[in-house]
Formats: sequence, structure tokens, C-alpha cells
Amino acid sequence: MLQEDEDDDDATPAEPAALRRRRFVNLRTGATLWIHLPSFEEYGFFLASAEGLLLFYCLRTETVRLFNPLTTATAILPGFSGEPGLEGEPDLTAAGIVVDRRNAPAGDPIVVPNVVLVLVSSRRRSTVILCAKPGDDHWGTVSAGVLEVDDGGVLPFDGGLSQQGCFYIPTYHGDVLRVELYPQPHLVYVARPPGRARCTCGAHNVSSYLVPSLDDANRTGENDGMLLVRVFADDEIYVLRVHLGNGSYTQVPQDDNRTIFLPGLTLLTDRFPSLVGEEGYVHVNERIEDYIGNAV
Repeated sequence: MLQEDEDDDDATPAEPAALRRRRFVNLRTGATLWIHLPSFEEYGFFLASAEGLLLFYCLRTETVRLFNPLTTATAILPGFSGEPGLEGEPDLTAAGIVVDRRNAPAGDPIVVPNVVLVLVSSRRRSTVILCAKPGDDHWGTVSAGVLEVDDGGVLPFDGGLSQQGCFYIPTYHGDVLRVELYPQPHLVYVARPPGRARCTCGAHNVSSYLVPSLDDANRTGENDGMLLVRVFADDEIYVLRVHLGNGSYTQVPQDDNRTIFLPGLTLLTDRFPSLVGEEGYVHVNERIEDYIGNAV
């Protein structure tokens, strides 16, 4: 969903601005679709998107709503009142969907997805990871285990990636972790860069992002669908392909014809005419809408 791309100014009495029409883009094909979002009065403000679903937070009802923009189906999640570690209006840095068939009754094909939120406390600069499924009364906490620091908090994460029913989070060291729900919600390492134990970089001078690669499987069938982008304070940028099977990484060539927008959106330049001819590049803190223009 293009968050800044709207035509509310063109609304008519039969189509009030409260419907908030937004443009959705298929990142693989460049196809677009205009969809009316539910009204602010009913759903509140937009939080994040995950696996094509949208999250809203309604102050009036103090609930989080999970919305399918294609079917308009809605699920209700708990609010944030009283949740520990969320003092000082925390920033939501990532949201994801975890589908685990172990939460379904035997023989029942219906699986209730869990929503995972990564929030960074603006007061303590530490991370709180929450999870809940529709119908829960409150959010559960995902244990960060060895990532916990001396003051009881967790170092901030820059963002995560929801993919194929799993949710992954990168650390500032370049590790990739996956959220597991059983027996209790926790994080597990799925990839760690070589020399990880010798890394002395601080969370203040490097940011790590996971983005979808949108690549088809290569000749060996190795494609886990994600890239790790590391942005250092001196503007040095590394793009690595993540191989979850063996926990390894390979460097993406600098001449790779790929344009990446951070956080959370990746485009192959040959899908969008306005980007054809531009060398592969990582755009940091730049709006994707400014580059797509009228190409879609």
C-alpha cells in the first residue's frame, strides 16, 4: 500500500474522503489496484502492513484491528493499555504474521494467525516484541533470550520481514532471528554472519533491514526470498542474500539491477518503466511514491 498516495481531495458526496482510497502495488508485476480503506472513525489510524493485511489502532475502542483490504474481513486484537514496556509512546518498527498449525485443533484446516509487533520504547531505547491472535484478551511478550542486556531491555531493532507464515528480525550485528511461538514465544537464530563474535559495531552507527528479494529460485533452487541490507553511519551499504537453510550469506553484486527502498519495500527495476535504466541503488529515507510516479 502506498501510504502517501491518495486522492481524498477528489472525493465526492457519494464517496466521502473518510473512505481513504489508497493505491496498492503488486511488487512483482507492477499491477495496481485502488481500494477504499475503512473510515478513521471506525478503525482509527493505520499502523502497519504485514503479508498483505493492514493493522489499524482505534483510540475510541482501544483495540487493534487486522483488516484484509481485498475481502474487507476484519479481526479484533487487544489494545496496548497496561502493556509493560510501552511507556512514552513507543515507535512501531515492524509487524508480521506468524502462522503455526500447532494452534489448530486436530483435523481442522483453519489456522488462526498470530500478529507480531516490534516496538521500540522512545524513553528507554529498548525493544518490546508482542504477539497475539484474534480473540486474545492481551498481548503476550516474545522472549529475546540472549539478546537481553543488563538493564533488562533489548537493543532496538530496525525492522522485520513477514514471509510465508514466518516473521524474521535482523539485529544490528547482522544476525537474522525468527519468532517461534511454542512452547513459549521466543526468538531463535537462523543466520549469523562470519566473525559475528568479533563484531564491535554499536547500535548507534549501523542499521540492519530485511527486505523481500522478489527473485525466482536460481539454478540450485536456493532462494529464501530475503535480503539483508546493512547501512553504516558513513553511508557504506552492504546488500546480502540470506540463506536460511545453512544460516549463511552471499554478497549481492554491486552491478545487480535492483532498486531497494527502506524500510520494507524492494523493487526490481525492470518492472517499473520510471526506474528502467537506473543502476541498482538503495534508497534510505526516500519515498517510493516519488520514484514510481505515473509508471504504474
